[in-house]
Amino acid sequence: MKIIPKYVLKHFLPIFFLANAGFVAIYLVVDFFERVDRMLEHHLGFREIYLYFLCKIPMILTQGIPMAAIIAAIIALGIMKQNRELIAMETAGIDPAYYLAPIALAGLLFAVVHFCLAEYAVRPLNAKLYQIWQVKIEGKKPAVWMNQENMWYRQNDTIYQIGLYDRQNKVMHIASIFFMNNDFRLKRRIDAQSIAWTHDGWLAKNGLVVDYKDGKTDEQWFESKLLTLNVTPADFKSGEILPHNLGWLDLYRYTKKIERQGFSATPYEVDLNMRFASPVATLILTLLGILIAINQGLHGGIAAGVGWSLIVAFAFIAVSNVGSSLASAGSLSPFFGVWAGNIIFGGLTLYFWLRRSSGN
Repeated sequence: MKIIPKYVLKHFLPIFFLANAGFVAIYLVVDFFERVDRMLEHHLGFREIYLYFLCKIPMILTQGIPMAAIIAAIIALGIMKQNRELIAMETAGIDPAYYLAPIALAGLLFAVVHFCLAEYAVRPLNAKLYQIWQVKIEGKKPAVWMNQENMWYRQNDTIYQIGLYDRQNKVMHIASIFFMNNDFRLKRRIDAQSIAWTHDGWLAKNGLVVDYKDGKTDEQWFESKLLTLNVTPADFKSGEILPHNLGWLDLYRYTKKIERQGFSATPYEVDLNMRFASPVATLILTLLGILIAINQGLHGGIAAGVGWSLIVAFAFIAVSNVGSSLASAGSLSPFFGVWAGNIIFGGLTLYFWLRRSSGN
């Protein structure tokens, strides 16, 4: 590696890793004091508590990498500018792109690391986190996913098989409900095209009720039937774990299959777009950090750099979260909603960079 790129990275990388370490440490300390009392109340051992917070580190890193990238870019270049090293390189006729490119390439590399970390570490560990907190602490029963197409959920002596659960509209599509007796023998079965949550309870449409008694069956067809069930939409929240457990390629195929079947795939499309938009945000914030640093005055200082980093990062997060919420609600398309932060801040970065390059 050439001397100047290596020198620039020697400033950038330590700050990046230090910022990440600080972010992880602060997050874990706050999270520990918020959760440890409940963990001890439910008699979790040291190993389970330790394992819970250890499994959270990759997830925390995916949240911290974009912020660490912009902080490191602004501080590293800010220090070099304060020491007049950037001025010296420009005076020597060195193209700014030559000493800024290593940081931009590092941002691209960290974007790839971000994607791989989320895809191959965070998602598998989420299942462990769910098992410890939701099941052992919250007392929720996990849903059992037999495959990508069907959800199975059991509550006491009732078993639910749901072809697709639309969590946004609270509707079970292509559902079967099995009622068992004390000997765990089938006493009633309800099949319906859809079962929707209403103010009066669950409303089933276009279905069949089959009662089993003394070796005989009694069948009743219905167009609309109000069911008395001991579950609410909150009980099926564990079903939301499905898209987060799938790899991006499997999720893409699953989303397309749902669309072909005529169901709403909005939640899955939002999740699919977020898997790519979040890593790309790392690169955009790195480039934005470079732009802020080179336009900062000689006496901007580290505190000012950190301040600008946090302001820009939180503004970026706010725009992205609002866009994602609107996409989930159906007010925006999943692409434009999820990518709103990247599009806006990426466009601003490009505009100001072109403006600086033209000398205006």
